[in-house]
Amino acid sequence: MSENTSNNKTRVISNEDYFAEVQRILREGKEVRIRVKGNSMRPFIQDGDTVLLQAYRGQPLALGSNILAKDKDKFVFHRFVGKKNGQCVLAGDGNLVLNEYIPLTDIIAVAVMHYPKHKDKAIAIDQAWARLRGLIWYHLRLLRRVFNKLKLMNSTSNRAIK
Repeated sequence: MSENTSNNKTRVISNEDYFAEVQRILREGKEVRIRVKGNSMRPFIQDGDTVLLQAYRGQPLALGSNILAKDKDKFVFHRFVGKKNGQCVLAGDGNLVLNEYIPLTDIIAVAVMHYPKHKDKAIAIDQAWARLRGLIWYHLRLLRRVFNKLKLMNSTSNRAIK
């Protein structure tokens, strides 16, 4: 069900309808550019940035690829970080703990370009360096958790002193 705002410039549709249309366009062999919502892909992809997607057609996935997939009842745009028990392991760059485990059949598309909202230059995120950078960031999760805990402890102790 769609809902129009009073200025008729913005139209809100459900995620199901939106991604059904994205999938239809991808099935036609076209690329689709979508806006990323949320902070799960920070620091590399920010809320409001856009990415260019190409349909996933069963080709081998390169580790570190950014993919659009369906995880149970929701759509996720996360990084492919490995395989476990025959399933693909996905993780958001901004997530310190959470992983999704999905079958290859639930992968919809692979991102090839990233268009940051505050920059004029597009970034080819399907290239080796971009994928490697994301994988390194993923494997630093434990250190990032420790750092966040220390930062939180420090800010709490600073408030207590004041």
